[in-house]
Amino acid sequence: MKKVLYVVEDEISAQFRYRVKNVMEAMGVSKQWDVEWCLKSGIEKVRFVEYDLVVILRQTAKDNAILDFIQKAQSLGIRVLFDLDDLVFDFRDLPLLMESTNSRNVFYWTGYFWGVRRIAKMVDGFLCTNEFLGKKLKRSFGKGYQVIPNSLNREQVEVSEKCVKNKKWDSFRIGYFSGSPTHAKDFAVAEPELIKFLDKHDDVVLNVVGYMRFSKGAGELLKKGRIRFLPLVDFRKLQRLMTEVDVNIAPLVVNDFTNCKSELKFFEAAVVETTTIASPIYTFKKAIVDGKNGYLAQPGEWYDKLEYLYRHPEKNREVALAAKKYALENYYGKKFLQEVEAAYDSFAK
Repeated sequence: MKKVLYVVEDEISAQFRYRVKNVMEAMGVSKQWDVEWCLKSGIEKVRFVEYDLVVILRQTAKDNAILDFIQKAQSLGIRVLFDLDDLVFDFRDLPLLMESTNSRNVFYWTGYFWGVRRIAKMVDGFLCTNEFLGKKLKRSFGKGYQVIPNSLNREQVEVSEKCVKNKKWDSFRIGYFSGSPTHAKDFAVAEPELIKFLDKHDDVVLNVVGYMRFSKGAGELLKKGRIRFLPLVDFRKLQRLMTEVDVNIAPLVVNDFTNCKSELKFFEAAVVETTTIASPIYTFKKAIVDGKNGYLAQPGEWYDKLEYLYRHPEKNREVALAAKKYALENYYGKKFLQEVEAAYDSFAK
């Protein structure tokens, strides 16, 4: 049995859950690899002789401690990987990140990129969430990469199954689950068509969960109760809230930054039998077969696809069930386990 150690900055972030905790859970039945983790603050206690592979979870090198740790592991013949899930390493992409996230803090992001690059230049290769991001890493650093997609965990699936038992199909509700305060431009991709759809159908409600700054038009619908705004919730309650809507929307401005994003908004809605309409970024195009297990929408197509699902509830259920089947087969269980094992094996040879 080989062993891999993840080095993380904290154990409370969503990143830790997707990139470490969910992986550890899936690998619990592996006969090839055992997965452990430690905090960056405790790396001086690591017994290198116990591990065949070390993975640094995305962080920035604010001091030399993590760099010294990497160097020591490599001096003992242990390969070190860097797990990255976002486009935060190539200065050529810095303006795009700032534009996409509506950030003006160029000093913060310059320092962040610099710290990430310090680690990236030292490691032996990368783990990442999709091929688009992997190719970006290859271009920047000339090193190999393997894809470990984001995934579902057992508790999510169990909570989802309980929620689905009480799922109702007696109305039409749309859900937008933003997750962070950086998605105003993304929401704007579909907002005019959403407002048009809500104006036409008095019985439809849009639930927005997370952070959002609404336009004047959406603000009026918010005052009327046609848009319901809920604060950010934990992943368990999120599954319940996703169950309560008939359509999950995932609008994004399509560019290199968003093409590096995960498809988690699709598969987390899928396991509660909720259909997703999404912008055609790389991961959504790879996961969603339009009209079969979800829908892809360019600007100008959101209204028509919402209208179609509104008028064809049976088709909506059919697509939602197909999405659930796809999600459980590809982001949970045996296939995901094999993907992780293959990724580790490729670097441990």
